[in-house]
Amino acid sequence: MKVSIIVINWNGEDKLRRFLPEILKVKGVDEFIVTDDASSDKSVEMIERNFPEIKLVKRVQNEGFSSNANSGVKEAKGDLVFLLNPDAIPQPDCVEKSLIYFKDQEVFSIGCNTGGNWSWAKFENGFFWHYMAHGTVQTHQTLWARGGSGIFRKKVFEELGGMDEIMNPYYEEDMDLGYRAVKRGYKNLWVKECLVRLPEEKGVIEANIPKLKFSKIAERNQLIFIWKNITDPKFVWEHIFNLLKHLILHPGYFKIFFAAAVKLPAIINKRSVEVSRAKLTDREIFTKYRV
Repeated sequence: MKVSIIVINWNGEDKLRRFLPEILKVKGVDEFIVTDDASSDKSVEMIERNFPEIKLVKRVQNEGFSSNANSGVKEAKGDLVFLLNPDAIPQPDCVEKSLIYFKDQEVFSIGCNTGGNWSWAKFENGFFWHYMAHGTVQTHQTLWARGGSGIFRKKVFEELGGMDEIMNPYYEEDMDLGYRAVKRGYKNLWVKECLVRLPEEKGVIEANIPKLKFSKIAERNQLIFIWKNITDPKFVWEHIFNLLKHLILHPGYFKIFFAAAVKLPAIINKRSVEVSRAKLTDREIFTKYRV
């Protein structure tokens, strides 16, 4: 299998300068790509000057994480695409240790071990809640792989339509991708021996985006996720009831609601696609992935 590493960058010049040399040490990789989302810093110039061996995808317009990731995957030649944030540092043998799991054609993605955590979810009080959990450190199925430290089978990534750009500029697009994959019958794995180190410093988005703005986008995308993916009648009515209650008790939430509602035509179209291709029910998924 050919493997492409894709670093997803936006205004990460300093992190790229510091961490690309370590990323380039990863073994078993056929090409290294940086996809840049129209950064306003000197990321592009720095890469062209210092890392000529890296393929650079230069986006003209800044749109967000999903669009940037999809652009990189489109240009990749690998059967597997390893998506990384600029400050995510895989161990040199990370890719090589993942390959055995992709022999199973049902495996869509591998979530790398960034410190013993993995992704779980529950549907409670009308909303989808996701969280990191500690428990067994054995390799096992997980609901999704992080978009900034996950390895994905390109063929299935494209079959799923990639990361949903309706969720631009950022947040929950990887969760949405993993959920759709599971619902269509694919597997996501958390693999303990595929190690990726994350620095303790703030990421680019955390450092540049006000916390309140980030929170509002996250809440908007939670609604988009539910409206697009959740089809179980009980969950749907539970969501409607609790959404109305939330709007009454918290009038400020109307702004978030309308930010999602303006996308309803696109959401409805995407929902119909997922319904037609689903192999598992929401209830089956939440039963399996709830701690």
